[in-house]
Amino acid sequence: MSITVKEALELPDIQPIKLIGGADGLHRPIKWVTIVEIVEDVTRLQEGEFLITTGYGLDTEKNREHFIRKLSGQNLSAVAIHTGFYMEQVPVEFILAADEYGLPLFEIPRHMNFSQVTKALLGHMLNRQLQILQYTQQIHKELTSLALSNQGLPVIAATLAARIEADVQVYNAVHHCLGSSKGNGVSDEILVLLSNAFKNKMAPAFLAENRLAYPIAADQEYFGCLYIQREHAFSETDMLIIEQASTVCAIDFLKQKAVDEALLRIQGDFFDELLEKIGIDEEYVRKQSRRLGYELTGKMAILQIQAQTDASPLPFMQQFVSGQTRQILLREKQSSIVFLLKLNGKDNEIPSLTDRLRDEWDRTFTSPLHIGASTVFEGIQSIAEGARQAKQALQIALLTRQPVLHYENIGAYEPLFQMAEAGIPLTCLYEKLLYPLIEYDRKHHAKLLDTVECFLQNNTNMKNTAAMLFIHRHTLKYRLEQIEKKTGKDLQNTAILTQLHLALMAYRLDTAQCIVP
Repeated sequence: MSITVKEALELPDIQPIKLIGGADGLHRPIKWVTIVEIVEDVTRLQEGEFLITTGYGLDTEKNREHFIRKLSGQNLSAVAIHTGFYMEQVPVEFILAADEYGLPLFEIPRHMNFSQVTKALLGHMLNRQLQILQYTQQIHKELTSLALSNQGLPVIAATLAARIEADVQVYNAVHHCLGSSKGNGVSDEILVLLSNAFKNKMAPAFLAENRLAYPIAADQEYFGCLYIQREHAFSETDMLIIEQASTVCAIDFLKQKAVDEALLRIQGDFFDELLEKIGIDEEYVRKQSRRLGYELTGKMAILQIQAQTDASPLPFMQQFVSGQTRQILLREKQSSIVFLLKLNGKDNEIPSLTDRLRDEWDRTFTSPLHIGASTVFEGIQSIAEGARQAKQALQIALLTRQPVLHYENIGAYEPLFQMAEAGIPLTCLYEKLLYPLIEYDRKHHAKLLDTVECFLQNNTNMKNTAAMLFIHRHTLKYRLEQIEKKTGKDLQNTAILTQLHLALMAYRLDTAQCIVP
């Protein structure tokens, strides 16, 4: 552990040495003491070293030129010149340069031995290190005891705040405040700072010299962070204590993770019964739901969520759910997540929740998130139907690249799903009409199918269609003529346009790669 140059000057055994320049740098930390008689290559010197030299080779003006500047560039803690051997007195230009660069410059008198200086400095540094280690070990035991006795993150935050005299807040991975030494008030500014700080989540981030975001992680899994703010900069001791507090917080998160995983398995089995069984015993379901802390009464809705990412979104979703005041039953289904929401009867509850979910997802991930929402329903017997609606809404959201889609807005896809569920192949709607275009596109690497789809999406507006396809209007006109020729259909006929639109929807749905589990 280091001491500052100012602290070193106060040591009794150091009193004979004289500070002759660079007093503005007394705050510099001394990390080690180095004795070099001939200073030939300053690049070998390390940051924080206290350099002692006799000044050999610095007896000429050429060798002395830029000497202090070069040493300052290595960010040393201080330079001490032992006079009386090769240098009778420290040159004035050294003193002026030391003042300019704020590099403390000392003169060691001839009668004083090198060992006297090194012994005093290194002995004090080792004693300081022992004291700090004993102090931090005591704090580590205190914090660990809090975690093992289930005192919780708020108490850990308050204890850390008292030990380092700072304001401390504990956030989870989606930046919900789980504990604070100053109540629960959190500003939007802090949330933005945290989001920016943890692009690289495993590295501490100084937002200013007195503001720090320190990650809480275990086995490369990111659980959240400590946000710490104080009036002055952090010391090495502070950083050691914060590191230990982060580890203790990780222990608390791991404990909660084990509990959550066990609860999730129980919830998952129960949720599967609700989603997959028709005509189940409602009294049995109500008893089971109460044991899990849920009331399956009143208005409800189901969301099915899928992220375009290789990593499982489950940890994020669990932390999001834990930060909500409403009851949410959660189930992971292969690559997607299903929420069963108990609604409070307020307007725009589902849009408000999905907006909040997407905002927090976007602050943490760069990959897109898609959500399918059921209609609002009541009664346990309607849960399976709500799950079907949410699944189909999600499939169309993925197909049409919409971030959120409610079942009541899937339009003509609803009867297409009904046909598929009834065992009627969707090919009967598109094969005869679209097959000539599909085959032509395949053989000639053309885009007639995309062209007619874009034409319909733009309500047959030639100008908008050409702009969206990045082609000239004459090119578009030629393509539409080819489409009419190969299908034998008149694109000016409203009924034909409706038929084409339905055929395209059936084709896209039937050949979609975005299969929702």
